[in-house]
Amino acid sequence: MKKIFKAFFTVSAVAVVTRAVSFVFKIFISRKLGAEIMGVYQICFSLFGMLASLAVSGIPLTLSRVTAETQALGDLKAQRSAFTTCLLLSLMISMTVCTVFYLFPSLTDLLFSDERCGKLFMIILPTAMTASVYSVVRGWFWGRQNYFVFSLAEAADEIFKVAACALFIFLLTDVMALEYTLAYAMLASDCLVALLLAITFFKSGGRLGAPTMGGRILRSAAPLTVTRLCGSMMSVFVSFALPAVLTNAWGLTSAEATAEYGRASGMVMPLLLAPSSVVGSLSVVMIPEIASRNAGGSKDLTSALDRSTDFTCAVACAVFIAFAACGQEIGTLLYADEKVGKQLSFAAFIVLPLSLNAIAATSLNSLGKENHTFFSSVAGYAVLAAGILALPRYMGIYGYYTAFFAYHCVCLLCNHAALCRAMPRLKSSSPRLALIGISCVITLLVGSVAALTRGLGDLLSCLICLPAAALLFFIALRLTGYMPKTANLIGYLRK
Repeated sequence: MKKIFKAFFTVSAVAVVTRAVSFVFKIFISRKLGAEIMGVYQICFSLFGMLASLAVSGIPLTLSRVTAETQALGDLKAQRSAFTTCLLLSLMISMTVCTVFYLFPSLTDLLFSDERCGKLFMIILPTAMTASVYSVVRGWFWGRQNYFVFSLAEAADEIFKVAACALFIFLLTDVMALEYTLAYAMLASDCLVALLLAITFFKSGGRLGAPTMGGRILRSAAPLTVTRLCGSMMSVFVSFALPAVLTNAWGLTSAEATAEYGRASGMVMPLLLAPSSVVGSLSVVMIPEIASRNAGGSKDLTSALDRSTDFTCAVACAVFIAFAACGQEIGTLLYADEKVGKQLSFAAFIVLPLSLNAIAATSLNSLGKENHTFFSSVAGYAVLAAGILALPRYMGIYGYYTAFFAYHCVCLLCNHAALCRAMPRLKSSSPRLALIGISCVITLLVGSVAALTRGLGDLLSCLICLPAAALLFFIALRLTGYMPKTANLIGYLRK
């Protein structure tokens, strides 16, 4: 367990820096582009993400698990074969997608009603191929539990992207529109990162082998790929359906509906995904660790999963309290948009099922039960689609968040049930439910204080309320047994 958390802190340290750079940059871009252009970007990237998911979703994750298993068994030949098979499969898929659209560019006219979306899509389309190289090589480092290179690759991707965007804005702003300038910058940075990562692979002893594991890779990757593909298709559906529902049933103009979608998906949702930098780091460590233990016949998995879930619950509750109680002030401070703040405060409840479902799905995938996560996702997507079509008619943009909350709850219940069947010795959920309940009470108390101090200004209100929330949450952790003893923590850090 100490090995898992030592690796977790390594991944988290790099992830925090990466997310911080990305977060600041996204705030700058959101302010620069405005809500409507952000909506255009989200519509474009939803379709691109759907097509790219065919090549860069299930295959790298499967490679990480197979690499961890072959590493534990000492089968270097099988490991090289798995890498080469995954790289060829991913490149073949992404190259096919690019070829189709470049041979028939008029397809973008059928897919997008806004001409700007089509132009953006064609600019970023080659990144599907660079993403194939990037994701597969990272998957290899991931499976070999080289978390430093794995995390550093993501950090380099974000830093190069920011640097390229800054350079291109400086050089090309007078030549073309800002949205196209940023798209070219992203393309250039992706090519550079993929090249550097490929060089690092060979420098680290990586070699190609005979691609003889196609059947095994496809059987494992197919459920994950289809799951991600369904998620990407759902993103495309939401990006088209939500503005249409807001326009037809809520009475907004097309520009207003696109702006609302831009706020929700491009500004509020990235904030709600804040715990993912922590939960994602834990997931990165868990998949190869559990896979290698499974391959070696180890039965000591329950404790690792229980502690990981407890930690995830604590992080999610802390973020929930901050956003639910002070979301209005935080959103307004960051984006200078009062609507973003109000929506963030309302949508904070999504953080809880989102984070817990992420760790449950990771645990199932680590155990090779990708089919369970696929069926859970399908059930959740059915609920999400129904919610997107129905709820915004009565709740406006807030129906979007309610639909996503229902989606994550359904997925969480299905995945948790499957995990309990796979591992009957898992700890009871009662302590986590107790912590969530106490967090709701803290939210009500701090939210009341925030409402009273709102007249003092957003910044001062946050400076008063957030420390109070942190103190109350610390007490809640002690009461529910989540806070480790100081002596044990110091002893662990020394080791």
